[in-house]
Formats: sequence, structure tokens, C-alpha cells
Amino acid sequence: MTEPSGRIVGRPMVVRACGHEQEFQHYTVDKYRAQRLAKFQKTRCAECAAKLVEEQQRAAEALPKKAESLKSLPPGTQVSLTRQPDGSWTGTLSADGKAVEVAGVAGAGAQSVLIALARLWVVETETGREQSAP
Repeated sequence: MTEPSGRIVGRPMVVRACGHEQEFQHYTVDKYRAQRLAKFQKTRCAECAAKLVEEQQRAAEALPKKAESLKSLPPGTQVSLTRQPDGSWTGTLSADGKAVEVAGVAGAGAQSVLIALARLWVVETETGREQSAP
């Protein structure tokens, strides 16, 4: 899409995906106004987008690191990975009597499912906290 040109002829308040109202600009020449408006309504305002990114970063920091989660798995851990028709992977990990399952997304590799399984097992069994305690 090209940038709209001409002067601004209207500034209606439009509700964004986050629920906040913001000004949307109407230009004299804007053949993609409908597409711009649809995208504007599907996205969050700058403040809410920044809050979402911050929350996601905090959540990622709370997860155990990849190497830590794999190293904390006990001997005898069994992992089963299955490739689905859409190209995604699903997996099951069982160790110490606890089993977890994860379904990956299409296009992601098997290793991403393995890491997700290990992290989930560590979080559910709280193994990482016990090992890192002094």
C-alpha cells in the first residue's frame, strides 16, 4: 500500500483491538482507506502494545533456560515425537512418573517441541527450583 496523500479531511475516533479509542485520519486521496481502517482496528494502541511486549518478556524470563531445562531431566526420561500431516510436531515426555504433552505449530521443528516439553515438565514438577537452591 502507498502512503495516503493530500490533506486530512476527517479525524474520527475509532476503537482499537485493545479497547481504547484513537484518532484515525481520513485523507482527501486515500484509495486504501478501508484496508488502513481495518488494520487500525485490529491492532493495539502504542501503550497497550508496549505493555504486551513487557508482559511477554517477563513471562519468558520466568521460564527456565533451554539448557537448564534439558539438563534437569532425570535419567530414564522418555520422549516421543510425532510428525502431523500439516508438518507440525506433537510430543510426549515422561519422567519420574509425570507425563506432559505439547503440540507444536506448523513450520516449527521437532527441537522446539522437545524444549517446550522439557520446560513444561520442569515447571510442573518444580525441578529447576530444587536444583538451583543453595
